[in-house]
Amino acid sequence: MRNDLIIDFETMSTDETNCAVIDCAAFVFDWDRFTSDNPYTMKDIVNMKRFKLDVKDQVQTNGYSVDKSTLKFWSDQSEAVRKRISPKSGDLSVDGFASEFLAFLADGPKIEYWWSRSNAFDPVIMFRLFRDADMSNNLAQYLHFWRVRDTRTHIDAKFDYTTQNGFVPVGDEAFWEKIFQAHNSSWDILADVLRLQAIKRAEEDLEQVQR
Repeated sequence: MRNDLIIDFETMSTDETNCAVIDCAAFVFDWDRFTSDNPYTMKDIVNMKRFKLDVKDQVQTNGYSVDKSTLKFWSDQSEAVRKRISPKSGDLSVDGFASEFLAFLADGPKIEYWWSRSNAFDPVIMFRLFRDADMSNNLAQYLHFWRVRDTRTHIDAKFDYTTQNGFVPVGDEAFWEKIFQAHNSSWDILADVLRLQAIKRAEEDLEQVQR
């Protein structure tokens, strides 16, 4: 059995070295399940773990930045998106996020590889948050820097760089377009897990997941 982790951050800036973080979605997935009789489906959205952070606290306490153009981008999104990212009473400080994320890792299986859509963005943010929480050594016990992998590159390479790495990963494309939520970190990581699975099932000549 091989268990990997996938993460995705939503942020208030595209500067990975100093952006304030809105949230982080994370999910531990089992590669053996990709080719099993019980593969991952869109219903697994309920199993995505989300950590919501306090943007104001990050700016005031850590000196992180909020970019005006990124703020406008979020303000131009739908009411549902804006409600999801709006401040909540339980939002976490950087220290609080680091502590809760470590607890999440400690409660799960050993992680072989950890994935994101861009190794120049999400992992950099993760390392920064843990550095500023003075917990870098704690993170390194669970996630090794040399075990970081990029889903975008993996998918592109499988198709010899001839297709879109954001392809619809289920058979029922109409249902996907209806249900999938853009600019939602939880849906973003589930989408890439399903894409990795779709490729693996195609390689094994197995029926694709419809939903």
